[in-house]
Amino acid sequence: MIYLIITTCIYNKYGILDEYIRKSRYIECIRSTLEHLPNHIVPIIVENSCDTKSSTFTGSYLDEFSERCSILYTRSNIVLETPHKGVNELYDIHEAIRTYDIQDDDMIIKLTGRYQPLNGEFFRRVVDQIDQYDAFVKFFNVCTREFTYDDCALGLLAIRCEYWRNFLYLCERSPEVEIATMVRKRIDQSRICELETLHLRCCFADDLRVLDI
Repeated sequence: MIYLIITTCIYNKYGILDEYIRKSRYIECIRSTLEHLPNHIVPIIVENSCDTKSSTFTGSYLDEFSERCSILYTRSNIVLETPHKGVNELYDIHEAIRTYDIQDDDMIIKLTGRYQPLNGEFFRRVVDQIDQYDAFVKFFNVCTREFTYDDCALGLLAIRCEYWRNFLYLCERSPEVEIATMVRKRIDQSRICELETLHLRCCFADDLRVLDI
């Protein structure tokens, strides 16, 4: 099976704190994602901060997508003090793997919820070539805008579940570099699909910069 895990964090600790902009971005991007998503890819929204302002889980505006998506609320952004948000995201991916009993041979597409797929090309490629590849990655530095061997666009990529399940950040380098390094070291080159474009509109949390990659 193929799963799409959309990572969200309504009440962010990193980057610009603007709940209105964040909400608008999440709704727009998730709607667009679901419009482009093939029906046989299983979408899961993982929200890791909804409980920040309440002692119990009370839901969120993300529940409007509940007819199309499973929605998993976690506490990782509240209980984990981490060097960077990538650790929280990975915790949430691991929680989704456990909660939905995702198998090692399944493919997991990870999408940052505030990023907007401009078409369905990435999803179609994963569907068409899932037996050929174990990872679909753009090895690209979004700051320098250069292709590079050991860096990647972490906003949208697909990696088979067994590699997500067994990966932990060392927090010695950026999350993008550590993910790219894991893919390079653990997956045979012939099983890695190196992408030139993701057809993805990114909105970076640090300064709300928008970049199409």
